[in-house]
Amino acid sequence: MNLSQSVALTEKVNNYQGKNSFLVKMKDLLSKGKTLSPKQFEASLQIINKEEESERVIRMNWPTPGETIIIGRSIGQDLKKQYGLEFNPTLLDITRLLGVSAKAVKFAGKMTIKRGKICTSCMRDLTDEFSMLTGMGKTCARHLKVPYIKDASETTRFREDYLKRVEEIGEMEFWVPKNQIKKWNGSTEKVVKMF
Repeated sequence: MNLSQSVALTEKVNNYQGKNSFLVKMKDLLSKGKTLSPKQFEASLQIINKEEESERVIRMNWPTPGETIIIGRSIGQDLKKQYGLEFNPTLLDITRLLGVSAKAVKFAGKMTIKRGKICTSCMRDLTDEFSMLTGMGKTCARHLKVPYIKDASETTRFREDYLKRVEEIGEMEFWVPKNQIKKWNGSTEKVVKMF
């Protein structure tokens, strides 16, 4: 380690404000005018870098309230069990960010009310006229307990029934692994991985 690196690291240790006992001890040694061994410098640098990386990860730009995310099948199955649903929810509108751990983010969300080219419940492509009008297929509507349309004039009624059902189901809380967070913008071709 050259002199400039040593001075920079000494400054980092001296400016350390955390609670890591090893770094507090190294800071104390430096304040008493002692020098650190190369191993102590290396260990200090690793701890400082790890804490800085952890802090950076916590501040990542997570989906915000109102954005829609795609959740995986296992999370959907957990929500199905937990909330007594007859289907696995897949597209959820974020209502709140509840917590962040080292590996996952906890959200609160509701079923999406946005429309796209895929079913708002199961994410399958919408192929027939009625499913394109409603944003959902007949099977998913049955699982949601929303009477399906018989002609195009019932589209508004279906939408109102669907919105009421989303409110009845209400907000659901769930953890999503950080590496699986995906934002949905209305089409299957444009699923954007957040990181």
